[in-house]
Amino acid sequence: MKNRSDIEIMASILRSTTGKWEYKTTIMNNASVSHSQLIRYLAIAVERGLVEYSEVRDLYRITEAGLVFLDKYTCLLRLLPKSQDLPDLAH
Repeated sequence: MKNRSDIEIMASILRSTTGKWEYKTTIMNNASVSHSQLIRYLAIAVERGLVEYSEVRDLYRITEAGLVFLDKYTCLLRLLPKSQDLPDLAH
């Protein structure tokens, strides 16, 4: 697997929290991130209001702001060429 950018990792985590409340382990597995990455990015997501945290159940769920993030991320991906479509500039 190639190295992913911070934005790609955050999008993967947010995608893993859409629809219903999820445990950290489920998010970690679905987003294909390490435990340390999960802790770091979930903290940022909660702080920025992209994900909400239920202290009672120790579960996470995407917020409206998180859905906006994913929508804008998807729009950006549509605008950018795929890596195989980029010209080979090496001579």
